[in-house]
Amino acid sequence: MYVSPKAQTGSSRRKPRVSVLARGPRAEIEGMERMEHWIGTWSASPMNVWPGDAVLYGFHRQTVRQVVRVSTGGERLRLKLSNEYGASPIRIGAATVALAAKDGALDAASIRHVAFGGETQGDLAPGAPLLSDVVDLAVPDLGQIAISLYFPDFAPIETYHYEAQQTAYISEFGDFAGAAELPVQQTSTSRYFLSAVLVERAPDSGSLVCLGDSITDGFGSTVDGNARWPDRLAERFAKSGRLSGIGVLNQGIGGNRLLASRARGANALARFDRDVLGFPNVRWVSVLEGINDIGWPETMLAGRPEAVAVESLIAAYRQLIARARLNGIKVLLGTLPPFGGAFEGQPLRTFYSPTKERDRQAVNAWIKTSAEADAVVDFERALADPANPSRLLAAFDCGDGLHPSDDGYAEMAKLFEEAFESLLRGQ
Repeated sequence: MYVSPKAQTGSSRRKPRVSVLARGPRAEIEGMERMEHWIGTWSASPMNVWPGDAVLYGFHRQTVRQVVRVSTGGERLRLKLSNEYGASPIRIGAATVALAAKDGALDAASIRHVAFGGETQGDLAPGAPLLSDVVDLAVPDLGQIAISLYFPDFAPIETYHYEAQQTAYISEFGDFAGAAELPVQQTSTSRYFLSAVLVERAPDSGSLVCLGDSITDGFGSTVDGNARWPDRLAERFAKSGRLSGIGVLNQGIGGNRLLASRARGANALARFDRDVLGFPNVRWVSVLEGINDIGWPETMLAGRPEAVAVESLIAAYRQLIARARLNGIKVLLGTLPPFGGAFEGQPLRTFYSPTKERDRQAVNAWIKTSAEADAVVDFERALADPANPSRLLAAFDCGDGLHPSDDGYAEMAKLFEEAFESLLRGQ
């Protein structure tokens, strides 16, 4: 497990320092005062509904069951819900968390009812998150859990996460939050109101936030396969003696940009406080954003001319680096992967052009030579076709020229781990 190079110091009362390797997630030392230490282990960034994206408009007297795979486990957890873009309160009539079984079913012995301020029901206020009470449930590293939410009143979907790459199960009428088997009316591949899972870990533990766009969100990866590059990274961390215990949070949003917020979630500068600084004990942040700022202008996605200068993107990166460092967070900046031929033969074919390719290369040149981030992850090198570096290698292309395949995402995770290990060695 990762052990911070700097020992944590207490107040006037001296407390024994405990190696994370010795503690595990819950191990106690006899006579030692318990101190809660929470880190994020899973996340999905809340976003507004873009017209045409939402398949569902709301839930009424239905139970929604959502499966997530944590990155690092623990014996106590908390849930975080969000109604950030909602205009009205959302009533949570019942909530449970359990170890997930197959096809939306639960491990019956593990079902735990979730409370909010000591009550079994809760209200998601407009524009606000809702943090649950502590739940005692042992979850292993890379364990899959299912969160069930019952909505007794109409709950309009105004806050969600569009591309979950994971099946959500929506019930027939009724409160089935505590039922091992869910009578499924329909399924979806979006997230609804669920934004994060926190676990209690040892005092030296921390998390890595992966801030990005659809490439981080895992567009094109196998649904229910946990094949996004942060998923593969969490698997690599879990197998590593030094890196196990680090939470990996995926804060990617498909279509997201560094500078513009017209659609597909708030831009990276605007959401940085919520999606990075809003989590406890974040130690590192990965930033892989900018290709949509370059590609969106002059396409059907852009409602008006939105060309962005390379200098503006560099200024945005510098802002993110400065804000992270102000909070003691180290920054790993990723180069923008190749996108030559993106969406060929499709309405979005103008996403790529030789001029936009020059902008991508200029951004990457700054990332690789400026030495302003704490580390650089050269995703461009990992994914490019050596015979045509402006394009993805065919084996790493999901088929649209922009997003990696499952193998491409795995290659990104491998390269990231190497850069991350190098960063830790230099601390």
